[in-house]
Formats: sequence, C-alpha cells, structure tokens
Amino acid sequence: MNESCLSGLTRALQQGQARARREGRAVLVVFSLAAERLQPLRLFAANRQVFGQSLFWSSDQGALALAGFGCTEEISPPSAERFGASTRAWRQLLERAHQVGPRQAYLCGGFAFDPQVPRSAQWQSFASTSLVLPRLLLLCEGEQQHWLFSLWVEPGADVAQCAAALEAEWSLLLARYQHAPAAQLPAGIEAEADPQAAERWQDCVAQAIARIQGGELNKVVLAREVCLQASRNIPCGPLLENLGAAYPQAFLFAFSRGDSCFLGASPERLVRVARGTLSTVALAGTCARGQHEQQDAELGQALLDSAKDRHEHALVVQTLRESLQPYCAMLEIAPQPQLHRLAHVQHLLTPVLGRLRPQVELLQVVDALHPTPAVGGLPRGAALGYIREHEQLDRGWYAAPVGWLNAEGDGEFAVALRSALIRGNRAHLFAGCGIVGESDPASEYQETCLKLRTIGEALHPVAASTYEKRGLSL
Repeated sequence: MNESCLSGLTRALQQGQARARREGRAVLVVFSLAAERLQPLRLFAANRQVFGQSLFWSSDQGALALAGFGCTEEISPPSAERFGASTRAWRQLLERAHQVGPRQAYLCGGFAFDPQVPRSAQWQSFASTSLVLPRLLLLCEGEQQHWLFSLWVEPGADVAQCAAALEAEWSLLLARYQHAPAAQLPAGIEAEADPQAAERWQDCVAQAIARIQGGELNKVVLAREVCLQASRNIPCGPLLENLGAAYPQAFLFAFSRGDSCFLGASPERLVRVARGTLSTVALAGTCARGQHEQQDAELGQALLDSAKDRHEHALVVQTLRESLQPYCAMLEIAPQPQLHRLAHVQHLLTPVLGRLRPQVELLQVVDALHPTPAVGGLPRGAALGYIREHEQLDRGWYAAPVGWLNAEGDGEFAVALRSALIRGNRAHLFAGCGIVGESDPASEYQETCLKLRTIGEALHPVAASTYEKRGLSL
C-alpha cells in the first residue's frame, strides 16, 4: 500500500473515531480505493485458509467477481424470520458505518436449504444463515477493480495501529498471491462404495411418485449425496479453475470456513437486483447432451416436446409469477421456454424480468422465492415436509441461496447447485431431481448421475468417466 493510500485509510479511520467519540460507541469504517489488476480466483486460492474464512464469487463470465478475506461482522440471526432479520441487521450495520471511497460495503454469504433440519457433523462450520462483511475484499467489475477494507473503530482506538494492521494483512494477501506455488489436484480419488445406494434412492423416488399420484403433492425434489475420498487434501483453487473453464456461464462460488469449503458452478440464478430491476429464471426439465450436433438437437427438441418436462417447467414458471407479483410493479415472463445447454445436460429455461415496487428489499424477494419448485417442490410447505421426513439428508447450503448484496440495495443470489462440500481430502457431492407423477425412478437416478459429473470431472476427469461403469453413481 503506497503512502497516499495508507494516509487515505488513516484519515478514514480518524473520521470514524471522531464519530465514535461523539456517539459513544464503535463505528464501522469501510474504506475503498482503486486496485491494480489482479486475478480474483488466484488471490482466493493463495489465501483461502489464511484468515479463517474467505469467499469467492464470479458471475457474468467473470465480469463481476469478489474475493473476500476475514470477517469484520457476520449476520447470523436465529432461523425464524432469517431473511427479514438479516435485512434489519444489515440496515442497522449500515447506520453505524462511515464509508469513504468510490465503493460501498458488500455483504457475502449464504443460507441453509432448510434451517429446521438438524445440522450434520460435516456442515457444522456453516450456520443456517451466514452473511459476512469481509475485512478485506477485492471487487472486480469489468475493467475496474477496488479494494474494500472494513474495521470497527472504538472511541479510544489507536488509529495508527489499526491502519498498520490492515496494511500488514493486505501485504500478506499480495505476497501470497505473487509467491504461493500453484496447487495441484490429487491424482488418486475414489468414490466410497455403497452398492445399495442406487436402489435405496430409487425406492425413495418410487414412494414419492405414489404419493404424488395419490394427490398429496404436485412435485417434490429429492437429492442425494456421493462421497469421494482423495489421497491427500483437495485444493479448491484448481477445482474452481476447472469448473470455470468447463462452465463459463455458471455462477462460480466458494465459501470457506477453516478446512471446509462449499463451492460450485451453478447454472441457476435465484434473483438479481440492479437499481430496482429484478431478473431471474425458471429452470426445470433436464436431458443429456448429444454425442454430436444432430443428436444434441434431437435430444433438445425431445425435451421441448416432453409433456412431463414441460409440466414440471410450467409449475416453476407459475410459482415464480405468483411469488413475485406482490413485489413487482411490472413483471415480464417469456411465453415459452428455451434450451439452456451446459457441458453434460440441457435444461428448459424461461427468463423473468421485473421492476421492484418502492421499498422492496432484495432479501424479501429471496425469502419469497426460496425454495423454488425446482429445488423444493409444490405445494412448498407439503414438499418441504416430505423432504424432511423421507430424504434422510442434511443438504446444508446445497440448493440454497448463496451470493451477495451491497449498501446500495443491489445484489445477486444463485441457487447452490452443481456443488460440493470439500473437507480436507473428502468431497461431498450433491444432486437432485424434480419428481412428478410421470417420473421414472431409473431415469431420475441417471439424471442425478449427469449432474454429479459437473464436480466429479472437475475433480478428476479420468476417474469420473469410470464411476458410472463401476456403479458408483457418477
């Protein structure tokens, strides 16, 4: 940090301290300045475990990226009213903030899929709500990059010492960025054998189909987990690089807590808000990609013509319309779905645009949308109840909202799909399928196999191609 930047930070801290003395309580100082061009994913990979917790986010093919380190403040309210409580806590935090520079504060994190499900041991590091104000954040917007520093300043703080501590942490980030050796994924990785897993899951699907045909539900989404074990600890940097290269249009994310990191490459935006304009998608209905262009087109057309998939997709579109109308002065939904092609699968997708009513906050919309029928089911309450009783899986943050919001009211959350929880040398992979009355258990199982390949191939391309042949679910 050069002398002018350090003096700017020191002045901001001094101004915050003056306000703290007037108010008789600590003030949150957020200081931002332009940054030299860095690679945010490389910065995250080099420093993931240095500050206890860290995060990475990339969307719009890298046009927006965040790399955050440390925690100045965490919003983690009780499960009841978690979205509303988080909004109120964010407002209160901003009221106590003294912000200096071209960019204002960012809050980043996620939520558990279902806070009522008891936490399993593997998800203990991830609260049911965790929205973090990073101590140091690199914000990349197109060609512009900025550093954001945040710190609580007490009335009697030693401002010079505070500035020096932040500068030392910032210098450590950059030193590791420049000199940390590139990590390599382990060569050996094996799926934990469970010969009955496929049969058990398909039996669960068959039971759900019977309940749907009996009129208890319209749709329910059932997920499953596959555990992989590597010969040594799995580095998240190269895994994210592989995901970003294979899925450039995906929402690339990672949230690290100690030695645990939840990451993924999600194809599904839950909601984005920019200056009062809302955008989201309905994403439901899936088939495989073809081996060649003609087969790919034929499979895509079959998906468009599938009564089962079109019905499943229409349920999602209708629920989005009903959920968003109370919050939007204008809502525009495409009349027909389009194909959304990814490396291994193609989906039915319908884009949705809206204009928010005055005073509507981003997390209100997140609350209204989560869980979408594409990850929960319909009716929402009955489907969630069925999942709690029958799925026998703590999804943790899988299929839940992850993303960011800023002090100006903008933000973006994705549905955490095509994701894995990395813990040391183990990877817990998750995938699910929407079950309706016309579903077939074997076909749904094969669909989860296709979805699991997103992470499986990023971890170990050769091994992933052999898992299915060995009956190990990938």
